[in-house]
Amino acid sequence: MRSAAIFSFTMQDYSLFEQRLGYEFKDKELLKTAFTHTTYVFEHGGGHYQSNQRLEFIGDAVIDLVVGEKLFELQPEADEGYLSKMRAISVCEQSFAEVSRQLGMGEYLLLGKGEAQSGGNDKDSTLADCFEAVIAAVYFDGGFEKARDCILKNLSGIITKAINGEIFLDYKSRLLELAQMRGERHVIRFDVIDERGPAHQREFEVSVFCDDEPLATAVGHSKKDAEQKGARIAIEVYQERFPHKNL
Repeated sequence: MRSAAIFSFTMQDYSLFEQRLGYEFKDKELLKTAFTHTTYVFEHGGGHYQSNQRLEFIGDAVIDLVVGEKLFELQPEADEGYLSKMRAISVCEQSFAEVSRQLGMGEYLLLGKGEAQSGGNDKDSTLADCFEAVIAAVYFDGGFEKARDCILKNLSGIITKAINGEIFLDYKSRLLELAQMRGERHVIRFDVIDERGPAHQREFEVSVFCDDEPLATAVGHSKKDAEQKGARIAIEVYQERFPHKNL
């Protein structure tokens, strides 16, 4: 697959990113498309198909296959339910966003002005989608084996954490569980402290409290999303504050 050039501007230097990713592209246009957000395309009069959304679709499928295969290999006696759960944890939005930040992907994203001003280059959803698109770009540029190498290079640590029980899909429930362990109990509260943005891009800011003491604050595109992100941060703070209650 070769993508047509859609915008007339100087191509970015992706060499540092390619070094971090572990793959050098022959077709840099593919990589540029992987970093092109829909807001940028629409702002410049393009069509949705010229953004990274179509690449996301393929990247999601390739990652699912590779991670599933790796889990199958690492856990030869595990049943389908366990493998499905471990894959769901490994390929979730938070995991992809974490890896994207490690790769510095936010600095290469092409965003519309409004999206850029609202911090779009550091949003979990945007970074996760971009990671999927980049993997698809590797797949089209170099084939399945190259894509597999990139996925395992960048997600092996996540897969290991999932197997070791160090990653949770439901961080809110995990935090509430920790607060009720080993005798001394604490009251956890989630408060929506702000709502902003238009209806189609609504953002919720949530603060997490432990016995009325703040633990964390996070922003998400839904109340549930913000609570999960806040709980994920709050778990680390809580365990530092109450180390005797760690599992």
